Amino acid sequence: MESSTAAITAFWREFADTEAALHAMPLRERVEEGNVLLERHLEGLALEMSGGDGDAVVDMIVTAHGSIDCFPLLMQVVAAAPRLQHHTLRAFRERTQQPDFPIGMDGFELSTSEVLIACSQDDGQAALEIRFDREIPQDFQDHARNMAFIMLDHVLGEYDFAVKVGAVDFVEESADPDAEWTPLSLLPPVFDRYWSETLGRTGDFPSGEHVWGGMTLAFGGSDDEDAGEPQDTALVMVNRSANPVAMRADLAYALTLDMPVGDRDELQVAQDLHDQAATLLELSQLGILAYTMTRSGRRKAVYYVGDEQLAKQALAPLLLRDEAASLETTTSFDPAWSGYFEFAIH
Repeated sequence: MESSTAAITAFWREFADTEAALHAMPLRERVEEGNVLLERHLEGLALEMSGGDGDAVVDMIVTAHGSIDCFPLLMQVVAAAPRLQHHTLRAFRERTQQPDFPIGMDGFELSTSEVLIACSQDDGQAALEIRFDREIPQDFQDHARNMAFIMLDHVLGEYDFAVKVGAVDFVEESADPDAEWTPLSLLPPVFDRYWSETLGRTGDFPSGEHVWGGMTLAFGGSDDEDAGEPQDTALVMVNRSANPVAMRADLAYALTLDMPVGDRDELQVAQDLHDQAATLLELSQLGILAYTMTRSGRRKAVYYVGDEQLAKQALAPLLLRDEAASLETTTSFDPAWSGYFEFAIH
C-alpha cells in the first residue's frame, strides 16, 4: 500500500502538471476534476474552491468534512503543497463571513437566525444546546437537525466545530433557566467570548511559576483489604497553567516521554529530565508540559506540541544524554487534549 507521504507527493505532482488545464475549466468542473485527482491518491479529503470562472487565482480549501481522524493527513497535504500559479491554499473550511444565511433541503428551508444556541461546559470542550425559534413540522425534524449541524460547521468553521465543541443536544427548552440563547447567525463572537473568558482559553502561554494539581488514582485490585490482591495506583500531576493554551490548533500533538523508575534515584532522574524537556519546549513555545503520571514503575510526561519533528530537534541534546538511554517516546494526534482533560477536569 502506498504510504501517505508518497501518495501526497503523487497527488501534488499530478495536480501541478494539470493546473493549467484545470484553470481553463469553469469553476464547478474544476472542483469536480480536482476531487477526481485527489481521490485517486488519498481518501477522506475533498477540495472546495471559491472565486469566479475568470479569476486568475481562486481560493482552494482542503477539507476533511469535520472528520478528526483525517485531520493529520489534511495538514500533511497542505504542508507539502508546491507553489501553485492559479490557486491559493488553505487547510480546513473557515468560518463564513456571512453567518446569517438560509439553507434548504427537500423543500424545507431553515435560517441560521432561527436556530438558537446555548453554550455550557463539557469537560474541556464547549457543549451546545440547540432549539429552534419556529415551529418545525414533524416530518422535517430530522432535516432541521441535519441542517443545524451543517450550519454550525459553516458558522464556527470546520476545525473549531470538530475540536472545540463536545456534546450537541437538541432541546425544547434548556434545563438551565438562566441559559443565554443566541441565534446561530450571531454565535461566533459569543462562542469566542465563552471560550476565552468562561473556559479560560486565552491562547497565551503561561508565564512565571506554573500551578500544579495532584491526584492518586487506583486501577483494578479489590476494594476488600483482606482479599490480598494489590491495588495498582498512579500519581498524576496536572499542569493547571496549561489550560489557557489547551486545544490551540498549533498544539495538537501529544508527545510522551516515558522512563522506567525502579527506585527513588531513577525517579529523580526522570523528573529532572522531564522538567528540562518542558523548559526547552516552553522557552521557544514549541510545546507545553501538560501532565505527568507515575505508575507501575514508570514515569511519563505528556507535552502538547505543534510540530513533532521541531519538538524532537529541540529536545535532541537532552535525549542524547546517558540518563535518557531508557527513555521511550510516542506521539499521538489529540487536538481536543482529551488526555489532559481526563485529569484536569477533576
